[in-house]
Amino acid sequence: METLRRRGEERRVSLLTLVELYAYISRRIGVLKLPPHYARLSKEEKVAAVATHVLKHAGAQPVDNTPADPLQKAMQLAHALRLKTLDLLHIACALHLAERRHTPSPC
Repeated sequence: METLRRRGEERRVSLLTLVELYAYISRRIGVLKLPPHYARLSKEEKVAAVATHVLKHAGAQPVDNTPADPLQKAMQLAHALRLKTLDLLHIACALHLAERRHTPSPC
């Protein structure tokens, strides 16, 4: 990260990395020391707020270079299911297939 910072290069993260970040935060949200104003947020909002803070602190921007539907579904499910990344992705892909009535998908 420091090398990129010195070069002035942009830091980008894929949607898969975002899913991993959401999954990790979701599993750890109960032990994180959050600012008092986070108390009014739902679990889903807390996970999103922490992820946004991490990305901002790292100076990274998400880039859409992967199939979005299952990855976005996995991020939405992360706070409720609190599973590891690949487990979330399997469930999200299954739901995506069911929603598309078993038509071909990127999963």
